[in-house]
Parts: sequence; structure tokens; C-alpha cells
Amino acid sequence: MSRLRALLLGLGQIGCGYDLNESFQRDQPCSGPVTLTHARALACHPEVDLVGAVDPDPAARERFSRIYQCPAWPDLSAFGQAASAQQLDLVVVAVPPLLQPSLVEQLLARFRPRMLLLEKPVAINAAGADQLRRVCESRPDLLVAVNYIRRYLPAVLRLQTHLQEGELGELLHGRLTYGKGLLSNGSHFVNLAEAWLGPLRLTGPVKLGPSFADFDHEANLTLTAEGHSEALLQVCGIGSAGLRAGELDLWFRGGRLCWENSGRCLRLWRPVDAAPGDTHRPLQLEPQQFDTGMSHYQHQVLESLVCHLKDPADTPIHCDLKAGLQTLNLLEGALNAEC
Repeated sequence: MSRLRALLLGLGQIGCGYDLNESFQRDQPCSGPVTLTHARALACHPEVDLVGAVDPDPAARERFSRIYQCPAWPDLSAFGQAASAQQLDLVVVAVPPLLQPSLVEQLLARFRPRMLLLEKPVAINAAGADQLRRVCESRPDLLVAVNYIRRYLPAVLRLQTHLQEGELGELLHGRLTYGKGLLSNGSHFVNLAEAWLGPLRLTGPVKLGPSFADFDHEANLTLTAEGHSEALLQVCGIGSAGLRAGELDLWFRGGRLCWENSGRCLRLWRPVDAAPGDTHRPLQLEPQQFDTGMSHYQHQVLESLVCHLKDPADTPIHCDLKAGLQTLNLLEGALNAEC
């Protein structure tokens, strides 16, 4: 297969900033210490041709072009006039969620990419989500993935298979701890819980905390896992203390599974035999550990999408638009349901 032609929209932190000062080699995946941005993943993938980027900020464009030796344009109209504005295979949309639905609409009015990779959350409210859904559905052949990065990690996918096969049994209860906005950061872990547990539903009161980023809030709420006898998942925000966090701790009849706050490790404890005379089994003292590969998470996302474009039957889109909208609708509903 010829190299995939990719365009990057947005040169902020996730677009270009997080790993800006780290070394890398073009067309060499994971050649630097980290792969945390779309620009780095696209530039380092040997099957992708990064044709350039679009961003209204001149300083961001200059920085991108200097580091990646690629052109950058101020808007889609300017890109459309360039010689490189030919058939696009992949467009990565890495702009604030308020802007994403309208930008996707502008993009699809001018170009026909095969696939979009959208940042999360995909919008800030139900109206934006509906606009995005309608414009994407107007192109039935368009593939859409959402950048909930954990959904694409091999360790997460292996454990997801074990959970779907019932190896740990039914969920008893869970706790999700996050900080820095329910939609902005907490949604990562709600989306992961949906992948592992199936559909979640809001139940009980919602306690709103401070606002964040003009469209988001810290919030405490309770979700139920419909496929696990309505087991409870407590969602607790600590961003009001100025702390960023992300941990998902799930207790099943057959053990305990935890995405640790550091993000580097998944831990799985299984029950062991009860002591003589005891009626209850303890969990093993030392858990089984799984390296998440978070140092190169954006490469893992891109690699999965490249594999899907090569062979859709072999590699699914692990977080498609439907899954991204499901998470948004659940949490946007919670933010509007304070009791």
C-alpha cells in the first residue's frame, strides 16, 4: 500500500506541543523517548506522509514547519490552494471541542478524506454533538475515530478481551478518580470504563464543583453498569484542589483491576485460596502487572488506524464516533442534571 496522506488541523498541545523538545527520527516510530502528539506520531510513521498542518497562529505554524520540515497554512482555504491539497487519506482534527463540529463541517464541504481522527470530547454539548454526527453521516463512506487514547493500547485491549469473556465475573463496584474537568479529563476514564463494562447509566444525584475551561466542570456522580446487575461506579473529581488525576479501580467477583493514576501500569489481582478455617478468599499480595505503553500512546492510536485502513476486517476502529458520542452524551447529561 502506498503511504497514507495525512493533514493535521490544530497545533496546540496535543497537536504539536507536548513532545516539542524531544528528539525523534522521521519515519522511525518511537525513535524518541515519547510520542505524545499527533505531529510526532504522523512524522515518525513509515507508512504516513504528513503533508502539512493548519493553524491560525503564525508562531505555531513557524514552529511546526521548522521542526517537521512541512508546510503549514492559516486555514483550510489556504490549504485548498496548495499543490499538496490532493486526495487525503487521514485528517487529524486537534482543535478545542467548541470549534470541532463546525471545522469538520467546513472540512467535509471541501475535501473527501477517507478517515477522520477527532479529539475528545468531540463537542461541548448535545447540539454540537448532533451537528457533528449529522455532517459525518452525510458521508456514508467516511471512517471516524475518536482519540480516547487508552482504547487503542494493546494492554487495554488484551484485558478487554478477558473481561468480555467473563474471566473476572460480575462487577461488584468501582471508583473513578479524576481531576481537570469531567469532559476534558474525566471522560477518558469513563470511556475506558464503558469499553470494559459495557453501557453505563447516570443514577442518583450529581454534585457540581468549580467550572473549567468555559464549558466544563468538576463533578461527583454515580454511574451504574447495566450489564453487571446495576453495580455502582462512583465518579469523584478532585480538580477543585488543583489536582489532575486519572484512576479507574474496579472490583469483580473474580478479582480487582486497576488503571493506576500514573498511567504507566495496569494491575490485576486475582483471588487465592482462603486460609484454613476462613470463609472468604483474599486477593493475591502481588498483582499481575501490564505495561500500558503510555510513553508512545499517540503512535499506538495511529498504528491502529493505519492497520484498519489497510485491512478493516483485521483491525477495528477501537473508539469510533458512536462510542465518542455515547461518552459525551452521558457526561453532558450529568452536567445538566445537578440535584
